[in-house]
Amino acid sequence: MRRLCYFILPFALSALSGCSSETTESDNVKTQAIWSNIYVTSGGEDSRVIAELNLSGEFGNNISLSSSDTLEATVANDTKTLEKHTEAFDVDYRAVFEQFNENTEYTVKFVRSEDNITLTNTLTLPAPFEILAPQTNQSFSKEEQLVIEWSNFNSSDKLDVKLSSACKLKDGATQFNNESFDNITDDGKLTIDLDALDMFKDENLNTRQDCTVDLLVERFRLGNVDSNYATGSKSRASQQRRLKDIIVTLR
Repeated sequence: MRRLCYFILPFALSALSGCSSETTESDNVKTQAIWSNIYVTSGGEDSRVIAELNLSGEFGNNISLSSSDTLEATVANDTKTLEKHTEAFDVDYRAVFEQFNENTEYTVKFVRSEDNITLTNTLTLPAPFEILAPQTNQSFSKEEQLVIEWSNFNSSDKLDVKLSSACKLKDGATQFNNESFDNITDDGKLTIDLDALDMFKDENLNTRQDCTVDLLVERFRLGNVDSNYATGSKSRASQQRRLKDIIVTLR
C-alpha cells in the first residue's frame, strides 16, 4: 500500500506555531482510557524503547506520569525506568539498551500503583540489515527506476519503505513530500518507478532544480498490546536504516 502526504514551507512553520498541546496527569485518567504507542527501534548500534501515552486515542492529550506511576523496560536481566522526554508539542518516555540483535526480547511494563495494576507489552526485534543500493548522492532522472536493495533478507518479517523529498517550487518555496510503501515482502529488493510518484508530478515544481530524497527502510515485528490499554493502542519493534541525499533530476 502506498501513502502520500506533503507540506510547503514557510506555511508549515506558521501552522506549527499555531498548534497547542495539553498534558494530563496520569493519576487523573482511568487505565482503560490510556492509549499507548510502545515501540523499539534500532539503527544497528543500540536500541531505544519509546512509550507514548495519550488520552483515549492517538490524537488525545499527552499523558504525563504522576509520581505514583512508572514505565519500565527489561532486556534479559537489565531493567531500566523510562525517562520523560519532551520535544515541541510531544511528550514520551525513553530508555536506551546496548542490545540490538535479532530476537532480542523487550518487556515494557506500565505500573499503576493507585489502580494496583501492571500493564505489560512484549516486543521482539527482527534481524538487522544494511541498505546496499542506492548510494548517498547517487543521481537519478525522474524517468528512471529507483532500485532499493538490502542485505540479510528472506525473513518472515515485513518492511515499510518511506521516501521523503524536498523540491523547489516555481515561486521559490520548498515542498516536502512523503510517500510510503507498506508491508513489503522481505525479498531484498524493491523497484520504484519514479515517474509514477505523485511527489514529482506537481505542475508547480521548478524543473530546473533537482529534488533531494531521503530513504527510510524499516523491518518490523508487531508486539503484543496489553488488553487494559485503550482500543487502538500499538506495539512494534523495528530495525531502521536510513540513506540521505539521493538526487532526482526533473528534466
